[in-house]
Amino acid sequence: MEIRKIIFSALAIGAVGWIFIAEKNNNPLAERMDAADAAITQEIQEATTEQQEKLESERPQGKQEVAESSDQTNQAPEQELAPLRMNEDINDVEAKRAAAKKLVERAKKYFDEHSLEDACSTFAHTKEFVEGELYIFVFDKKGVVFANPDEELVWSNLLLIKDEFGVPVAKPILDTAKAGGGWATYQWRNSTKRSWVQPVSKDGKDYVIGAGYYPHSKEDTVVSLVKAAVVLFNRVKSEGKQPAIAFSDMSYPLGNFVFADLYLYVLDEKATLMAQGDRPNLIGTNAWDYKDAEGKLVNQEIINRAKETKQGIWVDYISKRAKKHTYVEKVEDAEGNFYFIACGYYPEENRQVTVDLVRKGYTFMKRSGKSAAAEEFTDRTNDEYRYGDIYLVVYDMKGKCIANGGNSELVGRDMWDARDEDGRYYLREIIEEAKTVGSGWSTFKRNKSYMSVYFEKIELGIDTFVIGAGLYPVSKKDTVDLMTKTAAGFFNAQSRKDALAAFVRKDGPFVNGDLEIFVFDVTGICYAYGTDYDLIWRKMLDIKDDDGKPFVKLFINAVERGDAEVSFKLNKHIKVAELVPVEKGNIKYVIGSSYFIN
Repeated sequence: MEIRKIIFSALAIGAVGWIFIAEKNNNPLAERMDAADAAITQEIQEATTEQQEKLESERPQGKQEVAESSDQTNQAPEQELAPLRMNEDINDVEAKRAAAKKLVERAKKYFDEHSLEDACSTFAHTKEFVEGELYIFVFDKKGVVFANPDEELVWSNLLLIKDEFGVPVAKPILDTAKAGGGWATYQWRNSTKRSWVQPVSKDGKDYVIGAGYYPHSKEDTVVSLVKAAVVLFNRVKSEGKQPAIAFSDMSYPLGNFVFADLYLYVLDEKATLMAQGDRPNLIGTNAWDYKDAEGKLVNQEIINRAKETKQGIWVDYISKRAKKHTYVEKVEDAEGNFYFIACGYYPEENRQVTVDLVRKGYTFMKRSGKSAAAEEFTDRTNDEYRYGDIYLVVYDMKGKCIANGGNSELVGRDMWDARDEDGRYYLREIIEEAKTVGSGWSTFKRNKSYMSVYFEKIELGIDTFVIGAGLYPVSKKDTVDLMTKTAAGFFNAQSRKDALAAFVRKDGPFVNGDLEIFVFDVTGICYAYGTDYDLIWRKMLDIKDDDGKPFVKLFINAVERGDAEVSFKLNKHIKVAELVPVEKGNIKYVIGSSYFIN
């Protein structure tokens, strides 16, 4: 959205070359690529050679000179970015919450002082009320959109659009406004969104005005999963059906209530498990006396505390050697029985913990051998070789699973042909890289999220294996980094047209809240910029950011040495792009995604 407005300004000075605007349908690019490919490939290759020579003459020499060049072009230097990243989660969430409230209050005042037409036009068509990723939207009390920077949403009724859990998108927003305003949490663009909303009136009619952000945090995703499950439970109840129907959906490992390493579980008043999304075999067992490593009676605390409130509660305890942060809400069936829907995550999981666990397993396997390691790593009653939801896996070099701490049923299976959710042969990639470099990180798509796996090659006599462990992102930066690497792998594995078509689909796997994938070649031609179809085929080499710097050219220069990170400024805020170079069909591309950090 923000890039499109910059492009339209640049049109006046002739900064746009080859222009082709794709039609807005479910697969806009794939339908055009077949016809266009042959005609443009030779032109691009010729332009690429010329542009590379030009860029080479402009490119600073040496690593230190690149850093200096970034500073001199008003890119935020590392010493400025570092303090922002030190407490990234805190800064992002607290700053975004404060900024959203401030923006809504300013917009509310503007709404009160201007006509409905003037206010909605300003909110939808100018950048006056755009701050970083934040923008203003206006609904009427029936859910009809009056103002939104996405023109396709205007006049649509968001009560008729449901998220993946079957909840009308506008319902949490309208309910919150009806209660006097506040924070509304809902699903939008394949992610959890939190918006500050306020009721307003104009000419005797009621409206809702708001602005929101995508936290991209596990805490908010946990809350969303529980709240969606509460809606499901109450809907089943209103239809006169038994709670078991809702519990079945919550326990389905491939359903909507499993995301990344997050899943639901449900307790009745006696702590009998009624649903369990990770280990369905536990359903029907009683966990009243379950104690954590510090002796806390976890489920008794959950039930006793949740019984006394209509609000959700948080409970902390130790599980699998790690602190677990669990959110719980109470529901009641038609007969007055209470149930407690819960979901938790491990806030201290990180990349270093993952590396340390793999190296610990490596040492044990070297000392004790394959059979002992397979038994030790796979045993789910033994927490020695797991940390929270991080566990060890071992494969031989032909893809046979030797150990799996997450699913013992996979042990002994040939996984060579296993694919991730984007169709990539992820295990083949890991094994081939282990053969070449010995250790490293690999990213792929699993459970509707991005998983990053650290692996090491291990040799036992004449046999060779790969040992690894994976984790899911816990911050926006993690998500962007993994999303970009996954997109690069997907682009390599698929045909160009199929990959690009997936990148631009509004309901596709590469749209995650405010995060999207962009693709440029080294001449600056844009092949994808998320759902901004108007940018496709535009030449953006000289398009400038808020500080007047050609950020696409900076992207192209930066990836000459490999993966890169570039900061630039849009909508009055610093944005960071994670970039990966890819070569396909003798054409060099830059694939990336970006996020606001302040």
